[in-house]
Amino acid sequence: MAKKMSLPVAKAGGSATIKDDGIDLEQERKYRARHALEDIERAEGHKRDKDLMRDVKKEARDKVKTLKKIC
Repeated sequence: MAKKMSLPVAKAGGSATIKDDGIDLEQERKYRARHALEDIERAEGHKRDKDLMRDVKKEARDKVKTLKKIC
């Protein structure tokens, strides 16, 4: 089983901004959080689109059929 990746955590008494190989880890966390929020907002918009969700369910059923043939 693959090891789950975790975000870096600032240690008590240390700087909130930790540099590792020239990358500002706090900025990286903010960037990832901002993009994750955009993904969640986009997903919620998809869920509200009834016609799109009907098509998504059909695609999911088709994919399950295909996977059942393989497994």
